[in-house]
Amino acid sequence: MKKLSFVMLLSLMLGGFSMSPVFADEAAFGGTRLDVLTEKLKLTTTQQGQIKTLLENYAKEAVTIRDGLVAAQESIRRVNLERLSDSDVTRLSREAGRLSTAHTKALLNTQRGFYGLLNKQQKREYNKMRSDALQAATAAK
Repeated sequence: MKKLSFVMLLSLMLGGFSMSPVFADEAAFGGTRLDVLTEKLKLTTTQQGQIKTLLENYAKEAVTIRDGLVAAQESIRRVNLERLSDSDVTRLSREAGRLSTAHTKALLNTQRGFYGLLNKQQKREYNKMRSDALQAATAAK
């Protein structure tokens, strides 16, 4: 049941990426939109273009992952419970885990690519922004 819920949650998270670059934008940068980052970090035109490419690649990967999730959900919905074996459960769980891993990898590689494009001052400012956001999220709990 946990795997099913996780697959559905991950699917919802990925569902909008192919429709709107803003979803990929905000997901890749922890809820901060690229236009806000551009302003606060004083990103150059070159950096903005490189970041746009990173986001486009991330959005493409997200579409592939989302399609895999749709297929996994369909397999889970159609499973014959009378014949469901431990190996079936393992196979379906492994697929859900693989998709989760693929999403995490795509997200972190996008973030790493973004961070790698920043100069020292921009990295300091971005680190501060992330730290402030984490503190605010912790305080909101």
